[in-house]
Amino acid sequence: MILSDRIASSDQRALTLACEAFSDATQLYQATPLSASGRKGQADARTSTNDGPDAWIRFDVAGKHLVMPVVIEASTSSPGAGVIVNRMHSRATPEDDRPLMFVTQHVTPRLADELITKRIPFLDTAGNVFLQTPEATIMIVGRGKPTLQRLDQTSRSTTPKGMRVTFALLTLPGLVGEPYRTIADLSGVALNTVNLAMDDLMDRGLVVVKGKNRVIVDHRRLVDDWVSLFPTRLRPKLSPRRFTSWTKDKDWWRNPEALDPQARLGGEVAADILTRKIKPATVTVYAPGGLAPKMMSKAMLRPDERGDVEVLEAFWPVEAEDRWDLPDRGVVHPLLVYADLIMSGDDRNREVAQAIYARYVANENA
Repeated sequence: MILSDRIASSDQRALTLACEAFSDATQLYQATPLSASGRKGQADARTSTNDGPDAWIRFDVAGKHLVMPVVIEASTSSPGAGVIVNRMHSRATPEDDRPLMFVTQHVTPRLADELITKRIPFLDTAGNVFLQTPEATIMIVGRGKPTLQRLDQTSRSTTPKGMRVTFALLTLPGLVGEPYRTIADLSGVALNTVNLAMDDLMDRGLVVVKGKNRVIVDHRRLVDDWVSLFPTRLRPKLSPRRFTSWTKDKDWWRNPEALDPQARLGGEVAADILTRKIKPATVTVYAPGGLAPKMMSKAMLRPDERGDVEVLEAFWPVEAEDRWDLPDRGVVHPLLVYADLIMSGDDRNREVAQAIYARYVANENA
């Protein structure tokens, strides 16, 4: 059954497998995936907006019926609890009187504990589930990851290099409609990588051709996908290193003379510069090649696995920054700041992240 042409086939398969696993795990109850057209009186919540559920699940439990709106993440690398909580809150709509349920391939015991604490309902393809409603409460955790064919095996836009392409498309308005060679140059990847990534984005329905131009049709979903995968797919490839600063000036990063010319601030310090709504506890720096010798000297940085200063490789060409519309050239693009904050899992950081999203990311005319 094709549930919707608005979600990828891998997401539809994950939803179907999760419903089957629920029935197998409980032995007594049933779960059935529903599309918008299959839910009476409910138009597709995502027809005119990027918010709302991907689909719904009808649960038949002890003679009672309940329908839960769901958001699907078919990736084999499940995002952290902070990313999931943020996605559930940002995708919620007034039309749904129940909380969004997170559907994915596998929820580990640790992630399950965090989601249960946050009261985020979930269901995975192994049969792990947390459902708490007036009609029923069901909690099954600890079931091992099922041996399945990768649901996202053909998703070339979510490989580390593919994510560089997506980052460029999301941060450079109009780039999606430009020649592939231009996209490759401003993504810092080979032309063939762009070919594969763009084909995948079009297969997933995130990029379409209108007239003679390519456009991003679901900007919010593309942002959510990129942010959820950034911590596990792209960030580990950026050679992250931690340090402790031995300088007496704890705000050394505010001094332009302490930073290398092409080093850019990210995370909490960038959020402070952009919003003035956060007191940074950590310093995140992105630099070409992960090298910032001037900063190392000025800030008296010493290697420390638990240090509050993190240095990562910048993964975009310097030329791309010329097309960023930023109030401060010393910070990374707000999309990356947003991803850094969401990844932290901190509630206060999530609030600031939403402010950054609303002001800088949501309004990108891609």
